[in-house]
Amino acid sequence: MNTLVKKSFLAGIGLLSMTHDRAREVLDELGQQGEDQKSEVKEWVDQLADRGEEERQAFRALVSTEVKNALSEMGIATKEDLQKLEKSVGRSKAKAQAKKTKTAGK
Repeated sequence: MNTLVKKSFLAGIGLLSMTHDRAREVLDELGQQGEDQKSEVKEWVDQLADRGEEERQAFRALVSTEVKNALSEMGIATKEDLQKLEKSVGRSKAKAQAKKTKTAGK
């Protein structure tokens, strides 16, 4: 980037003594270097964004695991535990109802 600034400055001074064609070549070269640097900066920003997303995902997974471990250690039921219990109670009710119906028919 520092080189680009130096070249731009020197190009500005040198434009007074250059021919029109040579000045155009220098300006085109500087423009290309600027575009190359824009491309490098964009690539770098993309890499940082990707890395940031990876870090966020890893952090979310870590927090999720730690919360689950803490709930487990405290003996607090999770959503999955409650769903399993609900299914079990439903099956027990169905069995009790079937048994009740069977004995009432005798």
